[in-house]
Amino acid sequence: MNGRRWWIVIGMAAVLHNALRAVAAILGAPWGVFNYLSFFEPHPLTQDGIVELVGLGLLVIFTAALSFAGWRKRPTPQPRLSSLLCGAAAGGALGLLAVYVNTLTDRMYGVALFIAVPFLVGFVAVIVRGIDTELTAREAFSTSLLSVLFLGCLLMAFAIEGAVCLAMALPIALPLAICGGMLAYLVKPMAHRPATFLLLVGLTPFGGTLERSFGPPAEVFTVTTSLDIPASPERVWQTVLQPAKLSAPTHALFRAGIAYPLASHIEGIGPGATRYCDFSTGKLVEPVLIWKEGSQLRFTVRSNPLPMQEWTPYAQIHPPHLEGFLASRQGEFRLERLSNGSTRLYATTWYQHHMWPATYWRTWSDYTIHRVHDMVLANVRDRALATGRWNLRGNEPLVR
Repeated sequence: MNGRRWWIVIGMAAVLHNALRAVAAILGAPWGVFNYLSFFEPHPLTQDGIVELVGLGLLVIFTAALSFAGWRKRPTPQPRLSSLLCGAAAGGALGLLAVYVNTLTDRMYGVALFIAVPFLVGFVAVIVRGIDTELTAREAFSTSLLSVLFLGCLLMAFAIEGAVCLAMALPIALPLAICGGMLAYLVKPMAHRPATFLLLVGLTPFGGTLERSFGPPAEVFTVTTSLDIPASPERVWQTVLQPAKLSAPTHALFRAGIAYPLASHIEGIGPGATRYCDFSTGKLVEPVLIWKEGSQLRFTVRSNPLPMQEWTPYAQIHPPHLEGFLASRQGEFRLERLSNGSTRLYATTWYQHHMWPATYWRTWSDYTIHRVHDMVLANVRDRALATGRWNLRGNEPLVR
């Protein structure tokens, strides 16, 4: 065999290895570089698991077809539209396998997934389109753009992700894919070979494996929101402790599926009491740590609801990032008496998310938690003032 065929063999072997890792993970195998060789009891397959396996099968068939074409002969020129679609499909195939391994097998949502994969999706798309066609910069740009959009469609079609999460990732994925495509355009004499595509498809998924082994621990972030309430701290404190039902949200994020609070109540008094908050996706259970009458209520978190309900063509999907990747650790209400006798009420959440780049994803999570705080604080204000204007020097309502 010549050198080109050896590289094709290595690339295809890496593709098959990573596909087998993803299959084993879908069936319930523990994590491992060779998890498909371990003994485990397979999980019953759900609808999304079956769809994921179908996607993997089609992916392997596609890469095998390209391997065969590269093995048998050198490429012949194709029509522009055919080469565009082939390039976009090749970039989507690389991204799909990398997402399978990073999320389902390694359970990593890190730099490899959100930085390296989009870049290489655009890079590979332009490589494959340019194998038998001389590309212009404009064609390289459009190919890389189409490839990352096609990847998004594949992730939804094979029940790996929902529309909301894909929309959140798009602001970083699009420019990175375009940068990858333009780099492939600049280095086309060296890169436009079938073996290059297969090597990148086969080896890119190992980025998540390395991150899992050497990645940094998740930080704890703090989000604080405040609201001034024209009622005394005593009245606001009593309102915080009372059971509450919240109105349906109007914010677009919550209507799109992000979890939002529905009701809350506290069982018990003082440290050791438990606050229960019903969310649209489940229950938040918060044992009380600090109970300072009239000024501070802090609680830890025993269990978290799912952070969102995905938009998907299927009845339900369960991406790994819904389980523990965004988790509240503690919460607090703190009351401050203002000079005019009214109250400044603070809501604070301490949370972790296991997604990188942390700064980018923190922007989304901080914004979402602020909006949840806004709902809760507004509900406290409305209930505190529900019986009329309150005397700011005490607890008695003023007569209207």
